[in-house]
Amino acid sequence: MKTLNIIALVLVILIVLCLLINILLKFFKERIDNLHKMLTNAENDMLEKMKNKKELLVKMINYVTKKLKIESSTFDEVKALEINDLVNFKDESVLDKCYSEIMEIREDNKKTRETKDVKEFNQNIDDYEDNELHIISLRTFYNKYTLEYNNLIKKIPFNLVAKLKGYKIKTLLEGREIDDSFNNDLEV
Repeated sequence: MKTLNIIALVLVILIVLCLLINILLKFFKERIDNLHKMLTNAENDMLEKMKNKKELLVKMINYVTKKLKIESSTFDEVKALEINDLVNFKDESVLDKCYSEIMEIREDNKKTRETKDVKEFNQNIDDYEDNELHIISLRTFYNKYTLEYNNLIKKIPFNLVAKLKGYKIKTLLEGREIDDSFNNDLEV
C-alpha cells in the first residue's frame, strides 16, 4: 500500500511539473511571438513609408525637371532605386541627397510665381517631411524592440523557444550589424 501511495505521489508531482513546464513554455513563446509580430509590423510600415518617400521625391523631381528645366544625376539614381525591402535604408543617403538638392533648387527659385504647380510642389515637400518624421519614429521603435528581442532570444529558456520557432537575431536599422558581435548559439 505504501509503495502504491509513493508511486501515485510521484506521478502527481510529474504531472504537475509537466503542466508547469508547459505553461512556462507557452508564456516564453507568447512573449517572443509578440515581439516578433511587432517587429514584422514595424518593418512593413517602414517599407511602405520608404516607398512613399521615393514616390514623393519622384513627384518633386518631375516638377523640377519639367517646370524648372533642371537635371541632376541624383535624380536619375532616385528614379532607378528599387525599394523592396529594408536593406534600402542603406540607400537612404541617396534619397536624402536628392531632397537636399531639391531644397537648394527651391531656395534658388523662390521668386517663382505662386501657381497651382508650385502649391502642389510645396504640398509634396510638406508630405515628405511628415513622412520623414514617421520613418524616424518607426526606426526608433523598431530599434528599441529589436534590442529587446535580440537580448531576449539570447537568454535561457527563450533561446530554446527561438530556435524551435526559427527566429534569428535581427539587425538594427542604423546599419549596424549585430550578428558578428552576438553569438547565436544556445547558452547552457
